[in-house]
Amino acid sequence: MVSLTIEEWHRQFSRQAAWTRGIRSRLYRQAGLWRAEAVLDVGCGTGVITDEIARRTRGRVVGLDLDPAMIRYAAGRVEGAEWVVGDAHYLPFPVETFDLALCNFLLLWTEHPVLVVKEMARVVRREGVVLATTEPDYGGRIDFPEDIALTPLMEESLRREGAHPHIGRRLKALFVEAGLEVQTGVIPSIWDDQQLRAEFEAEWSFIFKTLNNVADEAELRKYEERAWRALQAGERLIFMPIFWALGRKPGAHPL
Repeated sequence: MVSLTIEEWHRQFSRQAAWTRGIRSRLYRQAGLWRAEAVLDVGCGTGVITDEIARRTRGRVVGLDLDPAMIRYAAGRVEGAEWVVGDAHYLPFPVETFDLALCNFLLLWTEHPVLVVKEMARVVRREGVVLATTEPDYGGRIDFPEDIALTPLMEESLRREGAHPHIGRRLKALFVEAGLEVQTGVIPSIWDDQQLRAEFEAEWSFIFKTLNNVADEAELRKYEERAWRALQAGERLIFMPIFWALGRKPGAHPL
């Protein structure tokens, strides 16, 4: 992944979580989070979503991440959770350990997303739930005016980092391949002028740090200047489709 400090990643994870808080609340209810006895947050990062989960259930909550530094950071700021360093492709838990296994903006970054979903399905109990709350699809992003469109650069940067910029549209197929009974949906994320203004500095700071593997600073400054002019003129628009999937593990077959 791109080189950011833990604090910078935490700020970005917090921003991302804020964009989709409403849909997560609905998905948590649908997944039965409040009555879950054991919940696994796969790819928990700095614990932003783990903290949210721990506040909504009395059950056991476990956060797992491949990066020990992320786990140390999360453990230092979140109460009411257990922390494990581990690979999402090979979850270090026995079969049918959890009632709910979820991830947030994770499959985008995994080497083999289908293996991750299969592992999440393996560790949930029968009739338990696997939930991917938010996975973006950069192929569906729309920018206006069009001369500000960073999508080609974003997709190329993600591919160079080993990510899957079109993961959103693949979610349903991944869950089906993992043997789950799946429901899917899309969050039509539109950034309005108020959000664009409030997040302009933070968004462009992140862009400069994450797209420097595909563009130099001078080129990115030109994009930033055009984006600011369009925002001031009231013309700026960003549309980004973000997909979710909720899969239920089939129960035991009747005799």
